[in-house]
This record gives sequence, structure tokens and C-alpha cells, in this order.
Amino acid sequence: MSTVHAAPRVPIQKSVPTAPSVPTAPAGSTAVTAPGGRRRGPLVTAVRNLGIALDTAARVVFLGRDGVRS
Repeated sequence: MSTVHAAPRVPIQKSVPTAPSVPTAPAGSTAVTAPGGRRRGPLVTAVRNLGIALDTAARVVFLGRDGVRS
């Protein structure tokens, strides 16, 4: 065994991040959340996601996989 690895370990102190001065939006959001923290309900979210899926499927069927007419 080498004596190089026998040195005692010194704990590394990590700096504590400070709170940002400007509130940030949640991950994935494109707009700042309303002051009341209002969000979409589960039914609205499900309907929106279904619409996105149907739109994507229609684009693939009518325009092809690349989204352009060939």
C-alpha cells in the first residue's frame, strides 16, 4: 500500500447558495406565474395534452415525419 493515500481527508465546505433577488419561474414554464399562484387544473391539463397529441399525429399523417410535405 502506498503512503500517498494514507493522508487524512479534510472535509470540503460547500458554499450555501443565497436566495435569488428576483423570483424565478418554475422549470419548463414560459411565463411568470400569476401572483396568486394560479395553475391549470388536472382536467384542463389532460385536455390540453390530448390536443397537443392529436395535433402532432395530424402533422405526421399529413406532412410526414419531418413536418414538411415531400
